[in-house]
Amino acid sequence: MPRLNSLVVLLFTCSAIATGQGRGDPMFRRYPFETWRTEGNVSQIRWKVLTPKAALSPHQRLIQRIEANLDAAEVERRRDHGELIYLFEIQTPGGQRLRNRMATDLGRIPPEVKARGISWGQELFLLPGVYKISLAIVDSKTKEHSFLSRELRVAPLRSDPLPAAWRDLPQAEFVRLYGQPDFWFQPGIKGRLSLPVVSKRKVQVEILMNMTLSERVQGSIRAFRRNMSVLIPGLRVLSGMNLENGSMDVTVLDLALRKKWEQRSVQGLNWEQMREPFAVTNPGIIDVQSLAGKAAMQQFFWDAVLDQLKPVPNASDEPPIRVVIVLSSPVFLQRQYKVEPASFPKDPNRRVYYLQYRPINPRSVMVRSDDGPAPAAVALPSDDLEHTLKLLDAKVFAIISPEQFRKALASILADIGRM
Repeated sequence: MPRLNSLVVLLFTCSAIATGQGRGDPMFRRYPFETWRTEGNVSQIRWKVLTPKAALSPHQRLIQRIEANLDAAEVERRRDHGELIYLFEIQTPGGQRLRNRMATDLGRIPPEVKARGISWGQELFLLPGVYKISLAIVDSKTKEHSFLSRELRVAPLRSDPLPAAWRDLPQAEFVRLYGQPDFWFQPGIKGRLSLPVVSKRKVQVEILMNMTLSERVQGSIRAFRRNMSVLIPGLRVLSGMNLENGSMDVTVLDLALRKKWEQRSVQGLNWEQMREPFAVTNPGIIDVQSLAGKAAMQQFFWDAVLDQLKPVPNASDEPPIRVVIVLSSPVFLQRQYKVEPASFPKDPNRRVYYLQYRPINPRSVMVRSDDGPAPAAVALPSDDLEHTLKLLDAKVFAIISPEQFRKALASILADIGRM
């Protein structure tokens, strides 16, 4: 429950992609957005518009935030005025215009509560280039408004290890304010990264994502959400790889419940079928079944990995390359049964990778909160998944940023291509 001395702001949003003047949205006709554009920048409502530097997101897309802030005095002056209407437009380097509108209900400020400053924000996935943004804010009672147009430059990544990954993407897409878990996956995003897996031999890729928390933070919804904010976008990226000669399966593991959800021969994850475990999981509740299986979580993980490496009947003389990519935050378990490692000899046709991906500081789930260097992460000892995967000579990537994930992915694609 929010504290009584905080301002509760109700927001609604409607996003649309439009060409020309965006005549499909009546709100942009109800308020003379085009006329305001010709009149230039106006500031009848005191505000600050911020456009921090775009950054690489866990979706491996450049993400740009546009933010408008009103201070407490300005909000107090307009208490009970109805609504503040925000009208936003971005014009891409190719001339396409995307528009969004949002409203803040000023009548919802309780009379006994002192008004606080409010913010409007919109995030977008953008390609490098020069854009033009236009933003208006209108008081629905007084019809006072402010209008701002400015140029927005989005720089490319430096030394990009996957320079062709964005070649088929649209120049701009809105990040939508879904509820969880859909916010982490962003099902409305249509753009798909170009991640071809080129190999002379047939490749069978198995992606295993672990959703289970370390025992020391089990029961923490905050820790669960922080992990999912990087793992689910990472799963979307990995499941979007395009195998030119082979196939890919995806499995999500719940070690505590010893359950798994699978999709076979995927060409991009079917989110409607895979969202269930993320939508119903409550890490704050440990049921009897979970307690009974806690000591067997490491063994369950080991068995799940081995299932992906079992030989597949193949009519050809040359077996396919078997690739297992494990995606997880660091997992530290307690009082586990000793893993019974089955006889599993070395195999030149097998590759196992462990992407140990962890968020390192409280932040927006989509993008860094500042433009400076990310805080240094405290080094962790090898976790229990790494100990298990060492039996298969796994290559481990300790990842604390989208940039490191991108480098790890490029390394994996190159490694497979050499086989």
